Amino acid sequence: MATDTGFEVAELKAFHLSLSDQPGYWEDYRGGGSKSQRQDRLEFRKGWQTVYPTTVEAVLVRVTFTDGSIGWGESNSPIGPEVTALICERLLAPMVKGRSFDTPAALWDFLYDAQRGRGYAAGYYLDALAALDIAAWDAIGCRAGLPVAQLLTQTPRTHLPVYLSGLRQATVEERIDAMRRWVDTGLKGIKIFVDGDLDAAGRELETLQQAAGGDVEQWMIDTLWMCRGDDGRRAKAMFGDLGTRWLECPLQPEDLQGHRALSREPGAPIALGEHFRTHYQTQAWFETPPALDVYQPDIGRTGLSDGLRQIAQARDAGVPSTPHMGSGLHVFQAATLHFATACGDEYLQEYQAGLAERGDLLGTTSWKYADGAFTLPDAPGLGVQIDEEALARYTVT
Repeated sequence: MATDTGFEVAELKAFHLSLSDQPGYWEDYRGGGSKSQRQDRLEFRKGWQTVYPTTVEAVLVRVTFTDGSIGWGESNSPIGPEVTALICERLLAPMVKGRSFDTPAALWDFLYDAQRGRGYAAGYYLDALAALDIAAWDAIGCRAGLPVAQLLTQTPRTHLPVYLSGLRQATVEERIDAMRRWVDTGLKGIKIFVDGDLDAAGRELETLQQAAGGDVEQWMIDTLWMCRGDDGRRAKAMFGDLGTRWLECPLQPEDLQGHRALSREPGAPIALGEHFRTHYQTQAWFETPPALDVYQPDIGRTGLSDGLRQIAQARDAGVPSTPHMGSGLHVFQAATLHFATACGDEYLQEYQAGLAERGDLLGTTSWKYADGAFTLPDAPGLGVQIDEEALARYTVT
């Protein structure tokens, strides 16, 4: 019998969280703590254009249905999460309270339509939609006694091998030591970040590969949109020669034609997608010829509902998908892993290990890393339990 996905929203509550007593997202990556331009909450790292938080911040939302079902959602909002929280409570809640929806996708469409004529096609408004969408799926799964993965696809993958998102220590020696510890756990893939110096990144990758001695089977490179001029073509060729699985975010995120041209150059495959929110944005990127080789939707920005539409677009274009896992705690990470079970197995799944440890401060998750992978748990919903006392302790008021 088909699972009932209908619901009526009774309440929506948002929580701006600050884990100010914990290390920041980048920890002491390449000794960047002393090189970045820092303020109380924000920092700019040398070689990168994107601003990052100095400590881990997040936004959780809790939705309650009129039948008493409760679900938790989390967006990827590391900068200004209080904005996402405010939109949830002051805009979304009044629009959805007391309304009935057949599916979470219908809820997402209703809220998108409510503001699309005003140009709210991305940004914090869509982050808020993503968080609410995830919470709705969690509540439905908990109500039905089923993991969210079984609601997203008839045949979810049950085994998800992962790669580590960055070696975040200050020195190469420390990063090599960390890599060896992860290899001992069964990990087979690692992504490293480029801070503007392609040649230095190439040398570091060679050093890490030699130290790994073949124990790390897959390497990914993320340039964080910082290739300029001919650097995109040069990076693609260089890291292709070094055997990397992909080159992530090489050019500015708006540069559709640049990515399309770069994808035709020889070298490493192009991976991107974390900056998209909707299938309306991604459609042009999958037109022939596609502007990317690997699609990386970020569920904390797309939500589960529109994320499914986006990977369907990618599949129709012959582009495999593996979700991006950015800045988020247990709810965000669990949602990403559930979503990954609906994607193909061509690529490893990204894993933010340090942020997973911070998630333990707020509750528990049924997703457990072991032997380089995750196994789909049978817990209902997302499989995350939030500690309400801990939540109050870290909520900014």
